[in-house]
Order: sequence, then structure tokens, then C-alpha cells
Amino acid sequence: MKNSYPEKPEVKYQKTTVEMGAVVGYMQSLLVPAEIKKSAYIIFRNESANGSKGLNNNYGGVQADSGRWPAKWDNDIVGTVAKTENGTGKVRLFVAFHGWQDSINFLIERVQDRGLYLGGYARLIAKMRISTATDLAIAYKRDWVKGLKAYKPTETEVANFLSMYRQAAKIFL
Repeated sequence: MKNSYPEKPEVKYQKTTVEMGAVVGYMQSLLVPAEIKKSAYIIFRNESANGSKGLNNNYGGVQADSGRWPAKWDNDIVGTVAKTENGTGKVRLFVAFHGWQDSINFLIERVQDRGLYLGGYARLIAKMRISTATDLAIAYKRDWVKGLKAYKPTETEVANFLSMYRQAAKIFL
């Protein structure tokens, strides 16, 4: 496992939590298009179990062993954390953020950059135009969760995502 941040200290894993009302309030305050907020909100909920399973203020599963992130994030990343990844069972390095807001700011930029929002183009792995919420559910599973262009989400995975999308649509107008 390669540490992309060797100059940062390795810090002990600390489970962090944040109340979803605070997350929503913060996201509503950001000058970002609503569709990007909706996607980031859903990813935040999925990756952090509704804010209850942060990893040192990392609520998006942001890794430190897959290459460096843009330099603008260097001051927000306080260290690295070795932890077994939920999806693969492998020990991975994750970034530790100063605070949960840093994680949201990072997540919003990644959603926008990767085109993972309604009206976007998922350009990293899925390579698909996102015209409907169902397209978004498929692109999210392919691009963010599985990393496999051919992955076909189950009906339950799509239904769960669409339920969260409907909730997000009521919050972020």
C-alpha cells in the first residue's frame, strides 16, 4: 500500500459523527448547483451511514493510497489513517480531515469534477450521460462504489438510491 501523503502523520483511527441536520444546513449554505448538492448528500449518507460512521472526519471514503489529491486540499488533510475498507476487507489508507465541513467541501468538488450529478457526464469509469435519477444511481454505483463500468446495480440498490434522491430533491431546491 502506497502512502500518497508521506509528509503527513499517520493518526489513530477515530470514529467521528455529525448530525445530518448540521450537514444539510451547511450544504444549503454553499453556493453550488442544487443537483451537485443532491448527489453529494446521497453519497455522504451512503458513505457515512447518515453521518454516524466518519473516519477521522472523512465521510466520503477518501483514500490516501490511490494518489495525491489536488494541492488545494493539502491543508485540510491532517494525516492518514490505516483501516480495513468495508467493501473489500483490505487494509487501506484514508485521509483524515480537520473537520466534517472539509469532507463535504471535498465531496462536492469530487461530485462536480467526476460529473456524478443529474445533467452531468460520469466521465471516470461509467462514461455515461446522466439524464435521469436512475442514470445517476447506475453511474454512482459504477463510478464511486464498484469502480466497474459494466456493473449492473440491483433493483434494490437503484430503489434505495432513488428514495434518497427524492428526499434530497425536497431539501435542495
